[in-house]
Amino acid sequence: MKEGAFIKICCVGDSLTHGDYGVFGKRGIANLSDKNYPFFLSEILEQPVCNLGCCGITSTGYLQRYRENRYDFSGADIILVMLGTNGGLWGEYKQDYIELVKALENDYSAEVILITPPHATENPKLSNYGYAKNVAIAVECVKEIAKENKNKLIDLASYSEFNAENEKIMQPNDGLHYGELGYKHMATFIAKALVEFFPEKLEIKKNLI
Repeated sequence: MKEGAFIKICCVGDSLTHGDYGVFGKRGIANLSDKNYPFFLSEILEQPVCNLGCCGITSTGYLQRYRENRYDFSGADIILVMLGTNGGLWGEYKQDYIELVKALENDYSAEVILITPPHATENPKLSNYGYAKNVAIAVECVKEIAKENKNKLIDLASYSEFNAENEKIMQPNDGLHYGELGYKHMATFIAKALVEFFPEKLEIKKNLI
């Protein structure tokens, strides 16, 4: 990580990174907002944060796009990877996740940090029900990969405010995608972890929750 006043952070992910708020009672319709977790992370740390998320993407899809040079990680000091909600992480998806992490490490001098995907609803009455199994599998896989590859890990799945009781507050539209408050909480949890990892380079500049 380079010395200097500013640390550039790049965020790899799916709709939960891209900033989809979901649509009440619907699924498969993107409702993107600029107020996503990378936006709030930049506000909290007062550091440049690049959002390289893509709605609906799997680890396999992201790796393909990466190989097509569709993302710009130039100048990155930290790369945050949060994938697995779509498709889970088993079989080809797991292997492509590992391949993506290795490619990022080989191609850039940035610190690649893995993030477990957050809570997804198990309530069949909510419109984006059905992702919880993928998330559960992905969480364990990300932990395993981080341990084996010696990556720093941010265990967002363990965040106590993201749970079934708080879905109406944090994931109000469909039980999968977060709202503004949810993304603020997500960014805050991630920011605190980054400050613990890099206390001499990063600090919490602004509290949003």
